[in-house]
Amino acid sequence: MASFNENAIKNIFCEVLGIPADEVTDTLAYNSCAQWDSLKHLQLVAMFEEKFEIEIDMDDIIAMENYGKIKEILHKYLT
Repeated sequence: MASFNENAIKNIFCEVLGIPADEVTDTLAYNSCAQWDSLKHLQLVAMFEEKFEIEIDMDDIIAMENYGKIKEILHKYLT
């Protein structure tokens, strides 16, 4: 398992969603970002699991509704 790395999380967001880093803030949310659809959500999860060598529970995947919440959830797995 890798350690918590906020820059890596942000880089994954930028890569998957195709948005600049300055748009990735704690309030960036699934329902307010046109690029963040259900397929991109699953791609984010897959990349987090691969990068950090973790397996994210389904309840946590569903709870990943904004960038701030995702950091909180990943922190739980990586500490």
